[in-house]
Amino acid sequence: MRQPAGRSARRSGGERKPREERWAELIEVATQVFYEKGYDGASLQDIADRLGMLKGSLYYYIQSKEDLLFDVISAVHKEGLAVVRSRSEVPGGPLERLESVIRGHVEHTCRNLVPTAVFLHELSALPVGRRKEILGSEHAYQGVFRDLVEQGQAGGLVRADLDPRLAALSILGSTNWVYRWFRPGGTFTPEQIGAEMAEMAIRGIATEEALQARASR
Repeated sequence: MRQPAGRSARRSGGERKPREERWAELIEVATQVFYEKGYDGASLQDIADRLGMLKGSLYYYIQSKEDLLFDVISAVHKEGLAVVRSRSEVPGGPLERLESVIRGHVEHTCRNLVPTAVFLHELSALPVGRRKEILGSEHAYQGVFRDLVEQGQAGGLVRADLDPRLAALSILGSTNWVYRWFRPGGTFTPEQIGAEMAEMAIRGIATEEALQARASR
C-alpha cells in the first residue's frame, strides 16, 4: 500500500480502526465522491461527511485534495496494470496473450465502472509531473499492449505496416470506452464483451496467415 502523501506512520491513540483499513475506506469514499461531483466540484468536507469524520481528521492521512486525487488515481492504475500484466503471462503466442489481455482489461473495466470513470475523467486535473509519476515514463499500461503487438510483428503474426504504438492506442481507446455504455445486468456480460472486442482487435491487426492458423484451431 502506498504511504499517504507526506504522512508519517504514526498512529493516534483515539483511532478506532487500523490505519490501513481506514485508508482503504478513505480511498473508496473519495473515489465515489469524485465520481459523483467531479474533482472540481468535490470538497474534502464532502468526503469527511461521507466518512463520518471531521474534515481536520483527513489531514492525518493526506495533505491536500490533490494528494487524495493522486492516491485515488494511482490505486486505480496499479490495480488495472496488475490485471493486464497477469493476463499477458498466460501460455501461448503473442496473439493469444494479447487476446487474454484485452479480455481481462474489458472485464476489469466493466466490473470497476466508477474507478475507471474517475481515472479517465480526472487524470488531467493533476499536474503533468504527477500524471507521469502514475503512468510511468513509458506509459506502462499501454506498454503491455504495445509489447505484445511488437512480439506479434517479430513473429510474422501482426501486419508489418502497423505502428505498434498506434495499434496499442487504438485497442485501448476502443476498450476503455466500454465504461461509457456498459450497464451491469444488461444484455451483454463482461465476458461476452471482452471476447468480442478481443476478436475484433485481433482480426484488425493479424496477418492473413495468422488468421488462417487461428481459424484452424
